[in-house]
Amino acid sequence: MENLIKFPLAGGDCVVVQLDAPQSDGPSPAANRAGVMREAQIGFEEAAAKLRPIAQILLEQTKDLGPDEVKLELSIRFSAEVGMVLAKSAAEGHCRLGMIWRKR
Repeated sequence: MENLIKFPLAGGDCVVVQLDAPQSDGPSPAANRAGVMREAQIGFEEAAAKLRPIAQILLEQTKDLGPDEVKLELSIRFSAEVGMVLAKSAAEGHCRLGMIWRKR
């Protein structure tokens, strides 16, 4: 069972994202069993641009700590309505921030 979101790109192409099928013990609409292609309401670039301020803020907050290296991982989910969003469940994790200081 596939659920797909089609995101338009600025150049006219598109990106198709496959989503996990919703977990449900009960009946589901027939269209969900066969797979659904939904058109995203915003372009892929616009959706990805919404993540940039999040990363910038988190990385900016580490500067005064003086790490030699910073690694930021954002767990994102795709949505036809809003594009990309941070993952919401505790099991998926929202973000992981790692910092390394080297001996000098």
